[in-house]
Amino acid sequence: MLKTKSGWDSSNLNLTDYLQVGDEVDEGLKEYFISVLLPITWTERAIQISEPYDTNGQGRFTYRTIEKIKDKWVYTGTKIKTKM
Repeated sequence: MLKTKSGWDSSNLNLTDYLQVGDEVDEGLKEYFISVLLPITWTERAIQISEPYDTNGQGRFTYRTIEKIKDKWVYTGTKIKTKM
């Protein structure tokens, strides 16, 4: 399902509740991932918001992540820092 920045703005949900793993994100949400804070990961294939979301149970931080899959940006959940 395509999720948009304007849809998120009007939803009154936090980002993690608005996005579900597998959702395609529009250019507005991609730009949010880039501009919210300096991304911890920003490559041609992945962008991660630099503010930690949680830990993975082993003391490593997880970050909200979008990845480019078949020419679309897709929310892939919270992951440890990606090395792509």
